[in-house]
Amino acid sequence: MASNKNFEVVILSKEESKVTALRDLLSNFYSLDIALVCHHAAEAIEYLNNHRPTIFFVDIGFADILHDVRKPPFIVGLCDNIKTKRVKQYLKMGFFEIFYSPYTEKDLNSIMGKILNIYSVYNKVDQRILRKVEEDRMMYGADDRLAKSVFILGTRNEESIRIVFDKVLYIKKIGNQVCVYFEDGSKKFFRSNLKMFQSKFPKSRFQKINRSVVVNMEKVTGVLKNRVLIANNANFELSRSFKKSFRERLPM
Repeated sequence: MASNKNFEVVILSKEESKVTALRDLLSNFYSLDIALVCHHAAEAIEYLNNHRPTIFFVDIGFADILHDVRKPPFIVGLCDNIKTKRVKQYLKMGFFEIFYSPYTEKDLNSIMGKILNIYSVYNKVDQRILRKVEEDRMMYGADDRLAKSVFILGTRNEESIRIVFDKVLYIKKIGNQVCVYFEDGSKKFFRSNLKMFQSKFPKSRFQKINRSVVVNMEKVTGVLKNRVLIANNANFELSRSFKKSFRERLPM
């Protein structure tokens, strides 16, 4: 039975190690369905001309087959190293992006972020599906990391990022952005409103305490009058409208 996932993927490469590395990375994305993995051009040509996959990962050595196939919307070249001049030639042939070895999750996230942003702009996918992918659809196998992190796609000028809930202290609205503050002292800005951004995080762990701040309840160290104390010595006002729900969730 065909999978009911969002994006159908085909991979073509002679190198088994390269295929294995790529499949491991792609398996992290709930939104991808690896429809075919092949090592010979003829098999890929037949499939591409009879099906309509969304993304085609192809070893750059097989680039010439693009003259003989119905081109998918997104063609990503697999490459160990390549000169800039050759990259331009491949882009003219129809390649969307070049994925360089060693293949990393960060680089793949960047490529997928671009693809999903283009689909969003041109309404190529159902917006309900897109929101589902954007919010929290990285799958990590049996280690249950889905429940421990959220994958957030960046805009055209922002890097995609996976946020581990345990590392977040609080989330704060600043102007027309939200800022995530981490326990290591770093922070990350996102263009979003607080309500929408908070929905990406589990309600069981994150609680709004005033109009501008959402705290990780596991990082709360105490309450002093109407101030909520956080692990890094930060403290914020506890608004009257959020006081009851906040206190109900404090450990006994």
